[in-house]
Amino acid sequence: MSSVDVIALDCIILVEIFGGLLINGFITTIKILDWWECQKMKPLDKLFLGLGLSRFLTMCLYVFNIINRFFSLNVYQIKVLNWTLNTICLFLDFSSLWFSMWLSVLYYVKVAIFKSNILIRIKLRLSELVPYMILSSIFISLVSGFLFAYNFSSDLDIMIPYSNMDHNQSEEPYLEFAIPSYIFGHFIPFIIVSISTFFLIQTILVHMRHISSNASSLTPPRMNAHHAAIHSVMLLELMTVLNLVVSVLHRFDVSDTYNNASLFLFVIAYPVFHSLVLIAGNAKLRKAAMRFLCQVKECRK
Repeated sequence: MSSVDVIALDCIILVEIFGGLLINGFITTIKILDWWECQKMKPLDKLFLGLGLSRFLTMCLYVFNIINRFFSLNVYQIKVLNWTLNTICLFLDFSSLWFSMWLSVLYYVKVAIFKSNILIRIKLRLSELVPYMILSSIFISLVSGFLFAYNFSSDLDIMIPYSNMDHNQSEEPYLEFAIPSYIFGHFIPFIIVSISTFFLIQTILVHMRHISSNASSLTPPRMNAHHAAIHSVMLLELMTVLNLVVSVLHRFDVSDTYNNASLFLFVIAYPVFHSLVLIAGNAKLRKAAMRFLCQVKECRK
């Protein structure tokens, strides 16, 4: 790549990182303020808080990594710091995917009408089950990140693929811990998100057909909200698929076939735009965002 292309990519990455800080910091702040005012949080709000906080801290790590490179601090050459930073980075990445997965599952459970007594009981006890969902997500993410980072001896820069390792080190130990780590961190959340997304869209379509069949010719049904929900869910699923593909290419491109900086650009884009779509699809966050934008316009005036 030419120097101009490298500078352009770096500028886009910087914009994405600070955009991610703003968007996910906004989600975290709104949910903390709601909790402060009401002294309690709904199940979805708890997951939104975990998602926003994990992604915000991930962006903070990227900022730290930029500072590390700019000032040549070489923190990754210190074994303890290298292991700690990459454990934290993997933990935050995996936990954000698990929180996103549980959000997808909860949206489906809230919309779906169940006939099974077991599923009905689960739906009624969501507020009790969410803390266990959060704890299980934290535990799985932490263990997956810890096992991989602890058993990998090369310097691990969180903004380059782990496959760009010391050539004196065999790829076998790398894959031995990287593949199980990403199975629990990426693949399982992806599979569950895809399944819940399929059933959620199916449930919305059934509801739309039910409304259309019961509507009279004088009052045609309004389907705008349903269409918007389907579009949002499909967009989220598309971004989840692309994120999985890009993450695999970024982490496991042992032969260096693809440009690392370009892949990393798409890696950062996922937590930025995914959170943006979640804000647009959540009534409370959307209203808070509109109030914030109005205040910004007033300040400009």
